[in-house]
Amino acid sequence: MKEKKSNAEILYELVECLPDFCKGYLIVRANDRSMATRIGYARNLKTFFEYVIKNVKYFQSKSVKDILPSDMEKLSVEDLDLFIGIYSEDHEKPTIARMKSSISSMYQYLANTLRAISYNPVLGVQRVDVPKKDYVVYLNLQEQEQLLNTIIYGTGLTEREKSLHKRYVKRDLAMVFLLLDTGLRASELQGADNKDVDLSECSIIVTRKGGSINKVYFSDEAAEYLKDYMQEKERNLPLYNRPGDPLIISEKGTRLTVRQYENIVPKYVNAALPDRYGTINCHKLRSSFAMEFYMRDPKYGGHDILALQNRMNHKRLETTNIYAKAANNVSKETRNWREHT
Repeated sequence: MKEKKSNAEILYELVECLPDFCKGYLIVRANDRSMATRIGYARNLKTFFEYVIKNVKYFQSKSVKDILPSDMEKLSVEDLDLFIGIYSEDHEKPTIARMKSSISSMYQYLANTLRAISYNPVLGVQRVDVPKKDYVVYLNLQEQEQLLNTIIYGTGLTEREKSLHKRYVKRDLAMVFLLLDTGLRASELQGADNKDVDLSECSIIVTRKGGSINKVYFSDEAAEYLKDYMQEKERNLPLYNRPGDPLIISEKGTRLTVRQYENIVPKYVNAALPDRYGTINCHKLRSSFAMEFYMRDPKYGGHDILALQNRMNHKRLETTNIYAKAANNVSKETRNWREHT
């Protein structure tokens, strides 16, 4: 079976389709951004440059690889407005905002790092207003329990999935429970090695989005699942269970990619909660942690927005407030709870 490409391989392939200066922007100077973010930026820039070559007269005699940093000053605010307008016809506002952010960040690199251009024309492009949501898609504790039971017992899996289930159950249970228990991003857990786990103090050291290195604490239950998985690795894959080896691995001993994480979670969601299939992914497990952590009884630390901000590793409190607002809406929706008891 053909091995799936790693995120690094995907990024390098995309960068090879872009002007040479994008290599410095997306690989050398982008260590503060996650690999998934860089891949998203590269895909957006590929779409942007393909449009430019086809539609902007100055660039029509060039290939994408021929474009120099200084050429980017030939694009006016009007050119960029037109591109964003056309792109907007087939995309939702959050996607449009990400496209604009990808182009703007590239221009900032050209202006501030390379000093190849004198200004960033994206600053003059019409603003993209993304509606702020006052709800969060997440799994409540009962749904989380259903999901975990499916991982443990294989209930609802297809016959083919059941035939492989026993080989992966301890790994998948440790992985999914840890995401639900800590609110870690899949990319943060994916980068952890065996040596980063301390079962005696229930902690794991991870590299956060943005590059900071933090110690994150998990529950006693998570520690039990991790211990079971690491002992299984020691028995079955001792050559891949050294301190510097990846924590979460395939049967071949290779580090699971973020894409593999994203394939594992929907498989169990489809079996456990078929009506939630397509809406719950790894990032929604992070949201599930945030909502249930915040909505706990206040006498056990619930409704502590600063504690949640710390656990989520959010730089801005505004980002964390999304969960507080959503929790308040949940409270409002259930105000007549006595009528249903």
